[in-house]
Amino acid sequence: MKAVEHQSAKATHYDKESAHYDDFNAKNSVTINKIIEKILKKYKASTVLDMTCGTGSQVFWLIKKGFKVIGSDINAKMLSIARQKAAQEKIDVKLIKGDMRKLKTEKSDAAITIFNAIGHLTKQDFSKTLNNIHNNLHDEGLYIFDNFNLNYLLHKDNITKLTIDVQKKSKKKIVREIQYSTINAEGVLASYDIYHEQISNNAPKISTAFQTLQTYSAKQLKFLLKENGFKVLHITDSQGNKFSDTKSERLLVTAQKEL
Repeated sequence: MKAVEHQSAKATHYDKESAHYDDFNAKNSVTINKIIEKILKKYKASTVLDMTCGTGSQVFWLIKKGFKVIGSDINAKMLSIARQKAAQEKIDVKLIKGDMRKLKTEKSDAAITIFNAIGHLTKQDFSKTLNNIHNNLHDEGLYIFDNFNLNYLLHKDNITKLTIDVQKKSKKKIVREIQYSTINAEGVLASYDIYHEQISNNAPKISTAFQTLQTYSAKQLKFLLKENGFKVLHITDSQGNKFSDTKSERLLVTAQKEL
């Protein structure tokens, strides 16, 4: 059997998912948004660059909490939804199309890439991104990100816990997502999705998706960050609790730019 290979995601990667992204992720954003807000306040960061803003969850949350935020994303459809939301809520925000590997903008106190965004990159491209983030930060600026924890996924049968079967209902629409994943020793997580969308009594539309993500252990991330000019301030799980190498599904990392 041919090994699953991981390549950096294309700009169109979330085209299919964009229409349903907020249906499945909006509520899940609240906890991590609160944690990010707390970290930024702790280190007195006031300007933030969200390099993978998607539909804008972190952007809008932080702006409402008094931060100055620039949002950027490589996917035009996700960015379009963010702009629509900004217009609806009358929020004045700079939203730009950009690639986290090479985006150049005004320097910020902090940069964020949330919801396993770095997993869409190869290890080589992640190193490029770290170097680029370093250049977009003020001295001693923060970089906050999360990703799946490789050692957790490899431990026992934890990979089976990533299985998803969720359904969202509105007055006229039902959307269901079913997903299962596999993991290999190189840390490549492969996920297989089926989306079921039905409006009123019309025939359902069924679509499929496949993606790979690069996962890391805490030790690997510490090495990569150090290699690219950052020191790790702290690592927690995605709920802000104490990190466990074999019990925490995700890592939430706060790193600081070294001079």
